[in-house]
Amino acid sequence: MKHTKIWLAVFMAPAVLAAAAWLAPRTADAMEITSDSISNGVLDSDSACEDHDGDDESPQISISDVPPGTTHFAIIMDDPDAKALDGKTWVHWNVVNIPVENTELEGDETPPGVVLENDDEDEEYGGMCPTDGRHMYCIGVFALDEPIETDGDEAPEALTIEMLESEYGDQIIGSAVIEAAFP
Repeated sequence: MKHTKIWLAVFMAPAVLAAAAWLAPRTADAMEITSDSISNGVLDSDSACEDHDGDDESPQISISDVPPGTTHFAIIMDDPDAKALDGKTWVHWNVVNIPVENTELEGDETPPGVVLENDDEDEEYGGMCPTDGRHMYCIGVFALDEPIETDGDEAPEALTIEMLESEYGDQIIGSAVIEAAFP
């Protein structure tokens, strides 16, 4: 009987551990993003609207430590501080299904992928344009294990970071978010 217990422990432990790992919820790996468009926690005015002497240029983004299994990225830039004025988090930039080899995005560059509508109802980057003082903006990059469906009735509209995590969490295998202020 003693040998049976040892045999079970030795031979069953790897199977139990493998099953536990397979059943465990997927967590985001330690992917990192940086941006030359952010200095001392403040976004460059180039990324602002014309009313703030900006050029409506999307920020530069570098992505590193991409999790294995990543096939595509999604990038969202939103403004949670807009809730006080607009009643919702404002979406400035929404690009999904960016091929995984695109880890260096220059400022004012639209990466290959599908550009979704922002809250200005444009399919492009919409510059920061706060009318009530300084806002904190979030730039999120998400590693996806498969593309997001963008055709037909299931096509997403302006996605906030929170909405992407909620609606497509099962496809996200890594993520990183930078917060920066403007002006």
